[in-house]
Amino acid sequence: MRTVWNTLRRWLRWLVLILVVLVVIAAVLFWRATIAPTPSAFYTPPGTLAAGDPGTIIRSEPITDNVPEGAVAWRILYLSTGVDGEPVAVSGVVIAPEGDSETPRPVVAWAHGTVGVIPECGTSHLNDPFKYIPAVDLMVREGFVVTATDYPGLGTPGVHPYLVGPVEAASVLDSVRAARQLDVDAGDRFVVWGASQGGHSALWTAQSAAEYAPELTLIAAAASAPAIDLPGILRSGFDKRVGAILTSEALYAWSHIYPGVSLDEMVKPEFRERFENVAKTCVTTPAAFLTLGNIPTPSEFLAADPLTTEPFETLIADNVPDRPIDVPLLIVHGTADLIIPFEGSEADVARRCAAGEDVQFMRYPGVPHDASAESGVMTVGWIEDRFAGRPTGSTCGS
Repeated sequence: MRTVWNTLRRWLRWLVLILVVLVVIAAVLFWRATIAPTPSAFYTPPGTLAAGDPGTIIRSEPITDNVPEGAVAWRILYLSTGVDGEPVAVSGVVIAPEGDSETPRPVVAWAHGTVGVIPECGTSHLNDPFKYIPAVDLMVREGFVVTATDYPGLGTPGVHPYLVGPVEAASVLDSVRAARQLDVDAGDRFVVWGASQGGHSALWTAQSAAEYAPELTLIAAAASAPAIDLPGILRSGFDKRVGAILTSEALYAWSHIYPGVSLDEMVKPEFRERFENVAKTCVTTPAAFLTLGNIPTPSEFLAADPLTTEPFETLIADNVPDRPIDVPLLIVHGTADLIIPFEGSEADVARRCAAGEDVQFMRYPGVPHDASAESGVMTVGWIEDRFAGRPTGSTCGS
């Protein structure tokens, strides 16, 4: 009996030890999952940006890990245009089919959604940046060159100009210019495609392309769950935890990039630290939000309504992408979106249709915010049709 008991005690000690080791491993993995990696020295631009046109590549390096089959890829650091028209360095990736092409390859400029507003939140410096680009394997197989900008302040130093339309558009357009400097046979014909914040970027790109980059030919624009109605988006999130992420990132970013914009009268002093902790957390490390505790809603931490308080009221209005778009436009939105209200897309489509624009609106019943995951293959097919010059199938009037 004693021998059996001793054997049982030894097994129990081993079991306890194994459990302790598993708990430690789980804790380490969770801790690592809350920390966004710091961008490498590649992302630090020269002290003085070299003279060059927007889109000029500052430096590039091949990517060899997790590259889609049949593709080659690079990280790039390139010149673009900042908030005040000043030159800024922006990072991103370019993916292209292997080998040479006898004809110029069409380009798809991907614009990603909200990831954060600090350098660590960028995607191109991650081990697998391609997982943030929907249907990238399919686009490579279709023969497209794909660009994916980080936007300023994501990867590169500084604070990202979140939802600042002209800067987003410049970053996207200059990524296409940069791709044409690589040995990938990229042509001057391109389509812009974005989701969420990237949908906002895509619309701004479409309405800015002819003026900002006249040497490029925009064929079409596609936007999934786009951040069009900024006042409506902010208003709908006032009483939601998820609204705290978008609102805090926008106000935090604008207070850092626009002269004279202060948060002192906008955010309650007792919530200031928690507000900034939320604003500086990366969506690319979602576990990090669990470490913040009870995230306050905007209605809890705001001392004033940014929709009716200057200069925020004007900044919000100035960054709504409501100018005419003269190329075919695809808007995709899930009806169950709790982050960006479906009604904002519906209203913008109606307005653009009434103005005579060529719009195709795809509703996805019951689909939540990330409609690009559901609609990626369809969108790539739509893009291919636009490059081929096929009829658009506008849903205006239907």
